[in-house]
Amino acid sequence: MGGAVTSLAFPVPPKQRSAEALLKRPDLLYLQTENGDQIAAVHIRRGVSGTDRVILYSHGNAEDLGQRLQYLDLMSQICATDVLAYDYCGYGFSEGDPSEENCIQSIDAAYDYLLSRFAPNRIVVFGRSIGTGPTVDLAMRRPEIRGMVLQSPLESCGRAVFGNITSWIGYRIDLFKNYEKIDKVKCPVLVMHGANDDIVPIENGIAIYEACTNAVEPLWLDDYGHNDMPNEICL
Repeated sequence: MGGAVTSLAFPVPPKQRSAEALLKRPDLLYLQTENGDQIAAVHIRRGVSGTDRVILYSHGNAEDLGQRLQYLDLMSQICATDVLAYDYCGYGFSEGDPSEENCIQSIDAAYDYLLSRFAPNRIVVFGRSIGTGPTVDLAMRRPEIRGMVLQSPLESCGRAVFGNITSWIGYRIDLFKNYEKIDKVKCPVLVMHGANDDIVPIENGIAIYEACTNAVEPLWLDDYGHNDMPNEICL
């Protein structure tokens, strides 16, 4: 059953879909997780010398780093900041197998890379969809982080699909239990969610927002779903 849940949570897209675009990037680099897996990442620098601020971005589950390049470039431009984004183990050119543990090891490797270049209070973490799982976990453990943005966050993988019934039926195999961690995050948190999201219902985002101890004004977007959040508003 656990393997089935993992397969559902991590539908890895075909590598060839975005491999060519990623390989052309001069900012492509590889990081190493605690388990020794090499993971692909891009460090987009704002201007020639970069800035003293950076966003650490964690993508959704049915996409990979190569598919998000245009969005990441736009994020760097609009936010006037560096952006570091990475692929989870098993995605794109990253080694290893996709799992909750390996996703957390992946974001840890990315964060450690940033700590050698940025002060922790200049790092904002940004997670989308399942990417909110490793993002919340990191922010919970690293209170020095400047802030956190959660786009279309899930309470947990199980709750996003089955609702709160997962709490007592499938608790042991549930993944990314953000609802157990979010109240332990100390940094400011921005939650944004589309009201018409049929993949991660907006009730997940509302529950996460209400459980935050340091939430800023949320962004609830009428007429938008999971994959069409407007960049001009969200960024």
